[in-house]
Amino acid sequence: MAHRPRRLEGRGRAMSENLLQIQPISEMPLVRRDAPVPLGPDAPRAALISLGCAKNTVDSEIMLAALAGAGYRLVSDAEDAQVAIVNTCGFIEDAKRESIDTILEVAQFKEAGDLETLVVAGCLAERYRGELAQGLPEVDLFIGTREYDRLPELLGSGGGAREAFSDTLMDYGRRLPRILAEPGPSAYLKVAEGCSRPCTFCVIPRFRGRFRSRPLDLVVEEARALTEAGVREVNLLAQEITSYGVDLGLGFSLARLLAELNEVDGLEWIRVLYNYPRGVTDELLDAYRDLPRVCEYIDMPLQHVATPVLSAMRRGIDEAGTRELVSRIKEKIPGCALRTTMLVGFPGETDADFERLLDFVKETRFARLGGFVFSPEDRSIAARLPDQVPAELARERMARLLALQERIMAEEGEALVGGETQVLVEGLTGEGLLRGRTRLQAPEVDGEVFLHETEAEPGEIITCEIIGTDGVDLVARGVTAG
Repeated sequence: MAHRPRRLEGRGRAMSENLLQIQPISEMPLVRRDAPVPLGPDAPRAALISLGCAKNTVDSEIMLAALAGAGYRLVSDAEDAQVAIVNTCGFIEDAKRESIDTILEVAQFKEAGDLETLVVAGCLAERYRGELAQGLPEVDLFIGTREYDRLPELLGSGGGAREAFSDTLMDYGRRLPRILAEPGPSAYLKVAEGCSRPCTFCVIPRFRGRFRSRPLDLVVEEARALTEAGVREVNLLAQEITSYGVDLGLGFSLARLLAELNEVDGLEWIRVLYNYPRGVTDELLDAYRDLPRVCEYIDMPLQHVATPVLSAMRRGIDEAGTRELVSRIKEKIPGCALRTTMLVGFPGETDADFERLLDFVKETRFARLGGFVFSPEDRSIAARLPDQVPAELARERMARLLALQERIMAEEGEALVGGETQVLVEGLTGEGLLRGRTRLQAPEVDGEVFLHETEAEPGEIITCEIIGTDGVDLVARGVTAG
């Protein structure tokens, strides 16, 4: 998962030229790219910086729409804003540090810019309720993960309260308008919130709450709204997406949702992120294989392969089950891109456990693999486990794992040269080259395709010949029909 700032202001600096029409959320379009009708010159200016994962991006887009509906003028930079919101990540130590650094950076604009009100939202604020306010006097308002659509109300409530936290989980099973943060033909679509899995290294259920699926008809409606806004690819999100529908009494219904989305006119690619291993059923794999708009791409964080480590993590699967699952995926979906995440240095991980992990990665040859060094998170079960692995040893193991994966990816990339593939054109690089992605590349994490000697418009899906590689990226040129 990337932990880098996303500056979200609706549609870039051009948005700053528009003032916003006050409008109830219930009457707003479900998805839009641009600001509403201009209002008067005195509308307050607001900027938003989003940190962390794509799920946070969607929440930030909900806040943008709420601000727009309340008459705020959205601007690109916090330095130009009267109100700045930092939507934080609190997943691991590095993400927490980045969030704090960003908050302090933005706070400087109270002296150097026009900033009057600094709001901190999201996972870090929710996780450390009551604690952050003591250490960050620069912040005027803290909200957690349950108040996104109420942000304008909280900003206007007055009274001097610096914290506004709800004990009621945010209701994602209703209409939540968004202003898309990115201009291209791809967008994220959240299908569930929270998590009910018992992983010992993770504290996300503490501040995101139990798993809650969004109603199927609402997800489909939002997908239609996205295509009407020019989106051609949706990337489905949840903390662990394979439980979709269980809490609604529908059983494991992700395959059913995919079948419904496959019928949405104008939607070309459907990508599923955050599959939980135990939820990957044969029915789901059949949907991946048989539904033409569903990308043959499975993002499935395995975390490890050695049974003692998986057991200590409470992943609900052992080495034999993991190997059987990977074999079944490859058998049912030939050519599938399998992406995973591994957690190295978990308490009790022995040299033998780590060697088993390396062997497994060599054998499986994942299309993409991300890695984390274990971080003993506050209030997690894993932080209290015995046999903690020394940090230096854990980092050495991670370096070996990533070096292995880099070699695998280089070999697999070279094997693609000379072949043809479909590319979704997304825009231009700073050097004026067209750029895009294949069906086997997710946004932000899997590299891009740089297109030489090619003419196309963003949103087009064109056939390209791969002519080279550049690290994790591919170099290609469009194939002329006929």
